[in-house]
Amino acid sequence: MELLVKVNLGKIRCNLRAVRTLTGGRILLMVKADGYGHGMTEVARAVEDEVDMLGVAVTEEGRRLRECGVTAPVLVAVCPPEEYGEAAALGLTVAVCDDGGLARLPEMIAPPDFHIKFDTGMHRLGFSPERADEVFAVLRERALIPSGCYSHFREPCAEQLEIFSYVAARARAYFPDITLHMASSGTVGYPAARFDMVRVGHAAYGGAMSVESRVVAVRHACAGECVGYGHFTLNRDTDIAVVFGGYFDGVRRGSPAVAVIGGRRCPSLGSVCMDMFAVDVGGVRCSVGDRAILMGKELPASEIAAMRGTVDYDVMTGWTGRIKRIYSDDQTGSETEG
Repeated sequence: MELLVKVNLGKIRCNLRAVRTLTGGRILLMVKADGYGHGMTEVARAVEDEVDMLGVAVTEEGRRLRECGVTAPVLVAVCPPEEYGEAAALGLTVAVCDDGGLARLPEMIAPPDFHIKFDTGMHRLGFSPERADEVFAVLRERALIPSGCYSHFREPCAEQLEIFSYVAARARAYFPDITLHMASSGTVGYPAARFDMVRVGHAAYGGAMSVESRVVAVRHACAGECVGYGHFTLNRDTDIAVVFGGYFDGVRRGSPAVAVIGGRRCPSLGSVCMDMFAVDVGGVRCSVGDRAILMGKELPASEIAAMRGTVDYDVMTGWTGRIKRIYSDDQTGSETEG
């Protein structure tokens, strides 16, 4: 038994076309973290003709894309200098974020394609904007030409945009053909943030995934009786459905859990266990084997995130353990397992 994670690749392509229509520019789709839980290689193969670049977190993810036949440009966000040679051999683009990376490039006979990253306010990775001229001058002196320059919004922020606009102007002064990018899914609506390319994740994946399980038991319990581990006590008589899937599979322990059964949202009772959890189905016709929707149109990731006090990225990437991905295309209706 497993959870069925259903991914509509056609919906992802449709979302990307909407982004293209809105921005009119190039698109980098982030497929890191196993494609935000949608399946990195399957998504990448499905959208190669819809995007200009793909984005991953680490070199190993880039290697996996190349091994499955993906030929699109791939930006590696966290690539230590000692991996530049591997990245170059794989035809990956690396993000150069510090002096160690800057020093490594001229030492290489065949350095990888690279983008320069600047820190405009997140304080994670990137050169200080005050060093823009210094960094670009060093690159030019060493005959190293970056194909891109970028930064990262922490949230829609006019101050960050102003800082990067300065960096972008300096980058273009040194390298007229450089690709500039900063906008993310949450900021593609701001024309000034789009530059030459936008980097999207959520804007592409929204509404493309659903998660389903099954009811494995149905029973009646009375007020005063306990449900699950510990001392959770019912305050009324009700019917209980036991749904397969627990915290090993992404149904978080200690957070409210909901399953949609028979078209109705049924709240969890007691704590989520490792392999299953109980929900209140009082008033709902329910039988063993019935479908239980854990995420989807009836229960969006954004609502689950609100219940958990987190973000929907956390929800989408959290379905692990005993899962089977099934891929479909909204244009053909066909399904394949992944």
